[in-house]
Amino acid sequence: MKHIILLIMGALLISNSIAQEDKKKDRRSEKMEMMTVWKLTEHLKLTEEQAEKFFPRMRSHKEKLAEIQKEHKQLMESMHEKIERGDEINNKEIKSQLKTIAELENKKLDLQEKFILDLEGVLNNAQRAKLIGFDRRLKQEIKDQMKEYRKEKKRSHEKRGRKKGFWN
Repeated sequence: MKHIILLIMGALLISNSIAQEDKKKDRRSEKMEMMTVWKLTEHLKLTEEQAEKFFPRMRSHKEKLAEIQKEHKQLMESMHEKIERGDEINNKEIKSQLKTIAELENKKLDLQEKFILDLEGVLNNAQRAKLIGFDRRLKQEIKDQMKEYRKEKKRSHEKRGRKKGFWN
């Protein structure tokens, strides 16, 4: 099991390092991918066989979601450029923008539903149910850890007698 997870993590790291240009962003992304794989494996209690089938499907799913996110970002950037230039935006454009955003959101939801339903032969029902809320759970856990880290950092500064100022 550990060998499979290490292989999957290695594959994720390699694919991420090729795909992204910015080194800092790449390192953060790699760490996030590794943590996600680890947490998912632990949370779903994946067997080796399940992991071998699940993670390639998940990677493909994430790539499709990234494409939709890219479309959304381009749409928002074009509207932002119009606003920055001072172009007039009419009701028709607003309605079109909202319709396109709603379509992209629906596309994401449909993709998520299809992904989870297509895992029927790979994961059992309890694992698929756990997967549904995993992203939200992981994000909340990361937020909580960041809050705790900031609190610890603040306490550390206070213990040393440092005041929080302009440079701290």
